[in-house]
Amino acid sequence: MPVFTSVFGVSSAIRRVRVAAAAAALLGASATAWAVPTTYTGQGFVGPVTPPSSSGSAAFVAQGNYLVAGVGSFDLVSSFMFNFVSGTGAGAFEFSQGGNSFSGSIATSQAPVAAGPGFEISYAITGGTGVFLGATGSGNGLIRLLSDPTSSPPYAFIEAGIMNVSVVPEPATGLLMLGGAAALFGRRWLKKA
Repeated sequence: MPVFTSVFGVSSAIRRVRVAAAAAALLGASATAWAVPTTYTGQGFVGPVTPPSSSGSAAFVAQGNYLVAGVGSFDLVSSFMFNFVSGTGAGAFEFSQGGNSFSGSIATSQAPVAAGPGFEISYAITGGTGVFLGATGSGNGLIRLLSDPTSSPPYAFIEAGIMNVSVVPEPATGLLMLGGAAALFGRRWLKKA
């Protein structure tokens, strides 16, 4: 028989394991926003803010409204450079929901989609504010232009894809949670000893 069970008894050892498991579950649950792939859909408008350069590059801005399954609605603002010759682009984005937002970089490339011109888009999430402070993650989607690209901008678009966002609590919050778990564990330990 192990030493700790002979000294403290089997039932108190099991209770300590349960308390430690509950504390670990609490810490894990509070450390993520939605750390599983989640579908999203959106719509908005995109258009150039500068004329194309001699190499075919132009600055663009996109704005839209998005719905992330199980999480809620977000506003998108994105600014990026797009090259008409290569059909690729790169820039920055921010999804906001009141005082909470997550942001990072995007990369786009032309792609065939049903019923119109389209683009593949990749999101690299590198930060955020509010509940998304310290956010990391990624996303991938397809965008279809609803407007004729030969018409005057801005162009209406729709987008659908998958997003995966993880949030690590800031150090002060993490220390408070660890302190609370340690106090709970210590209280149970002293009560049973």
